[in-house]
Amino acid sequence: MVQTQITPGASGVMSGKFSKEQLAWLDKAKSFAAAVPLSEVMASDKDNTFRRDLFVKACQEGFGALPFGPEYKTGLKDHARTGGDYVSFALINQEFARKVNPIMSSLGVHVLCQEPIYKFGNAEQKAKYLPPSATGEFLGAFGLTEPNAGSDTAAIETTARLVGDEYILNGTKTFITSGASADFYIVMARLLENKEDKKSDGEANPHKAASPAARSGQITAFVVERKFEGFEIGQKFDMLGMRGYSTCEIVMNDCKVPKANLLGAHGEGRKVALGSLAKGRVTIAAQCCGWAQGAFEAATNLLQRYYRDGAINSDANGHARTLGEMAVSIESARVLTFQAARLIDANEASITVAAMAKTVASDTAMKVATDAISLLGLEGLKPDLLIERIFRDAKAGQIYEGTNQIQRMLIARDLLKS
Repeated sequence: MVQTQITPGASGVMSGKFSKEQLAWLDKAKSFAAAVPLSEVMASDKDNTFRRDLFVKACQEGFGALPFGPEYKTGLKDHARTGGDYVSFALINQEFARKVNPIMSSLGVHVLCQEPIYKFGNAEQKAKYLPPSATGEFLGAFGLTEPNAGSDTAAIETTARLVGDEYILNGTKTFITSGASADFYIVMARLLENKEDKKSDGEANPHKAASPAARSGQITAFVVERKFEGFEIGQKFDMLGMRGYSTCEIVMNDCKVPKANLLGAHGEGRKVALGSLAKGRVTIAAQCCGWAQGAFEAATNLLQRYYRDGAINSDANGHARTLGEMAVSIESARVLTFQAARLIDANEASITVAAMAKTVASDTAMKVATDAISLLGLEGLKPDLLIERIFRDAKAGQIYEGTNQIQRMLIARDLLKS
């Protein structure tokens, strides 16, 4: 292992120990991000367009399936087939976010969608979906959030009913990252059993109530393809932040899903979702650390220029204290984020530590971006500094994959159980 040290505002890497392999992935990420022109980064935000070409290029370099072994990376060149770990994946997500790469969030969700197939999928599902996912031929999206069900998976209203050799899915998922561009979706639905869903007179009873616990136990996971009959792309969102990721609704209206696309067993949907989301929250934490570092660097670089030009002194308007607080907050968020990533690699993944990392890192990104704009005034709102985009994206970081309010509840619940 080798020791790396952070120079605040320069390296963007947490102080601590990283292996040569992990640092090699970081170097690849730096080279890839540096090759994306600033004008293209700004255009993806302004035009709200997804860069599928960049996504494919990233996958061809091995980023699209980095945390997984080489057995399903047959379509990649040798240099990209190496299996990585979640520390490496956290490092590249931090770097991509620091440069505000247009594919950052889609890449994170793409890996999130492969995770349940690796863990719960059968041999046929792995062979069908994982190799083209590694190369970027397939893009994955995660179908959990609904208009009336976000962090509470037990409130899911999308239904599935087994009819012959197919499951019939009905429902709408919303705010789906990569939704309008994806090829397959990991979808959670509430499985209806015919005998429990009929009135005594044999007529359908769609309004039958069920306790939250009972409904939770019925949640089941499916791999739904874009081409399936009854599947449609719904409303596309022109959002404040997290733009350029094809975020939209997906609508299933009597969508026919083959029995072969059941992921895991009946009633295991919450296990499929929560296990994957715990790792996804570590990815978000890493992205938030990158956002915070990007805002910090932009503010520091501009203030250094003002200082050299004599426009301000080092203590003017409390700049020194604010920059110091920002640096401490960023490094603290990194320590917790990489602790969570290392627990995953040690097969000791903690939902609670992941929730802590996501909460602290996203709150830090929001505060650092806010403070950076406050320090710079109107200069901080110039698009080419990217601070204002980071400010908008960081707000989403506090909300998606479980709001920070929900994360704090999960942390407290775990502490009380202990």
